[in-house]
Amino acid sequence: MFETNRSFWNWVWPPPPIASRLWAVLIVASVYTAIVNAIRATYFAHTPTWTNEFAAINAIVIGVLVGFRTKAAYDRWWEGRNLWGALTNVSRNLCLKAMALADPPVTDRIELHRLVAGFPFALMRHLRGLVALKEIPGFEKDTKTVAHVPAELAGRIFTLLATWRRENRIDGHAQQVLDPPAAALMDICGACERIRHTPLPGSYLSLLRHGLILGLLLIPWHLTFEFGYWAVLIQAVIVYFLVGVELIAEEVEQPFGFDGDDLPLERFCASIRTVTAEILEV
Repeated sequence: MFETNRSFWNWVWPPPPIASRLWAVLIVASVYTAIVNAIRATYFAHTPTWTNEFAAINAIVIGVLVGFRTKAAYDRWWEGRNLWGALTNVSRNLCLKAMALADPPVTDRIELHRLVAGFPFALMRHLRGLVALKEIPGFEKDTKTVAHVPAELAGRIFTLLATWRRENRIDGHAQQVLDPPAAALMDICGACERIRHTPLPGSYLSLLRHGLILGLLLIPWHLTFEFGYWAVLIQAVIVYFLVGVELIAEEVEQPFGFDGDDLPLERFCASIRTVTAEILEV
């Protein structure tokens, strides 16, 4: 019964991945608003006229900045999703074309699968930090030290294609067909690196957080004059959405990490491994 109720509640009001951080901010904002109300009731009898003007101006500024930051962060997340979707398609196309044009022997099919299926794992770990070649599935016994593991695997794919050309398994036309999907692997890697290593300009982030902090500090002075202790609830709602949107944007602007709203790269890697194994019949 308890599990059923919890599942129903999670369906009606699913907790966001940022919930733990957001609740902490909500508690602090609510306590602050309650303190402001106690001070206001003791020392101030009238609402300062400047609070209304400030609230309106700050809301406009924050609205513009939050809108820009949210769109910019989501665009980065969506571009990352498109790139990993392209990686899935490129991996499948490379294997399909190899089977159709080269008719590779079993050993070559196993090697191609090891390289093509290992590339997304290498890219995922490369985007999350330093990675060694032996950490990639299928390369546990490979002791070679390389600085850029995705480039190493892509280079070995080109070497395999060149070997097929020397062995006359493919002609020049077939190699021209196979080269574009092989080259696309590093194109996708470079685009992901661009997202990973080019954060949003810090000035936008600074201005937005300055506006949020000023708003959260000063708006309660206006709300408590109008609503008394009900201002605690109103301020909590304001904080929930404004700060929540900012925390989400902070997560999704770097979509390749471990946060709850980041891309499920492990699932993409597993999918590529499964489908390429099926295509190559290994």
